[in-house]
Amino acid sequence: MNNILNTNTRSFAGEEWKKIHLGEEFTNSDSRLEISSWGRIRTFNKVNSGKLINGSMINGYRILRHRMFKARDADTEKKLEFLKAPVLATEKNIVAVKKSLRNKNISKEEQVLLTKQLDAEILILAENKKIYNAFYKKDYIKRTVYINHLIHRLVAEYFLPKPSAEQKVVAHLDHDKLNNNVSNLRWMTAIENSKHQQTSPSVISERKVRKEHIHYYAANFKLTVTKVMFLKKLLNEGKTIKSLAKQFKVSETQILNIKKEKNWGSVEAAK
Repeated sequence: MNNILNTNTRSFAGEEWKKIHLGEEFTNSDSRLEISSWGRIRTFNKVNSGKLINGSMINGYRILRHRMFKARDADTEKKLEFLKAPVLATEKNIVAVKKSLRNKNISKEEQVLLTKQLDAEILILAENKKIYNAFYKKDYIKRTVYINHLIHRLVAEYFLPKPSAEQKVVAHLDHDKLNNNVSNLRWMTAIENSKHQQTSPSVISERKVRKEHIHYYAANFKLTVTKVMFLKKLLNEGKTIKSLAKQFKVSETQILNIKKEKNWGSVEAAK
């Protein structure tokens, strides 16, 4: 859920704001969301007037989630009015009964009857409200549309020149996913973005770690094809597993697995 800050937005020098088009088909399209060239979002509605929205996070990117409502159809509107009528009528009856109870001239017998009537009306009201609220909730869920926007894509769509058909990816030039300033964004093709990602510090670091791991692994991999060929020749000549493990500086289990063809099975013994 979006977190709204409690301070009005103050624009930075050179920061530009544009209205996000939410769609005229929604009933709350009169509410306004604005995106800035710095990648900030602010909201305007009955409660907030230009307040910043932090947004949410997904895969390291900042994302804007907001809820819109489709218009209610005529049949549903009539059904809601039909279900609401008994609620209003019962509330009116309760007001009338309470007013009668406040009359100091009524007898005790009338007071008891009115109290029972009030209790009955309250039960009826609760049942009518239950039916109305259940239908209203079902309609509310049906009309609700949740929309998600990646903020860096919004900035690109509103502040960068229209891309070509092939340029579908918005890349961060400095590889910082949270730096959504328009100056840090660029439309790229999939191939361009793939090349760009290779210059990312995290990718370079991972590549270095992987390379060092391979070198470490290779340095500690004691047996080679040539060694295994010679080792098998010695096994065929009757050398003991214990002596071969000591000679080749490997475990006796590894020598046993080679003898049983579990490891290095495709390598033949030297002639």
